[in-house]
Amino acid sequence: MDLGTRDERRESEELFDAVVFPVQSLALVRDEETGDVTLLSLTDTDCKPLVLSGTAAVIWDELDGERTLRLVVSELAREYELDELVIGEQVLAFVTQLLDAQLLQKRASEATTT
Repeated sequence: MDLGTRDERRESEELFDAVVFPVQSLALVRDEETGDVTLLSLTDTDCKPLVLSGTAAVIWDELDGERTLRLVVSELAREYELDELVIGEQVLAFVTQLLDAQLLQKRASEATTT
């Protein structure tokens, strides 16, 4: 796993310890047959619909605003019998893209703010 610079590692750790969840200004349509999730920002007029399928849709469903990203990664790794470091890096990259697209938001977990 590429650990990057010290600042990148700190930002990654902060994100892993954050609670991540969908923004409120979001249109979401789920295809019950395929499990695909289509997302559209309601605040970004230049935004194009984003279709999440397969693993991306599974990860999206886990971002419930209740658990830290670290806990979500741990549970996914256990459920799918995958290496937590590998899946963590992939989930972090995916979540970062959705944060940058303003489809997700984050807040510090209560455990890290007390």
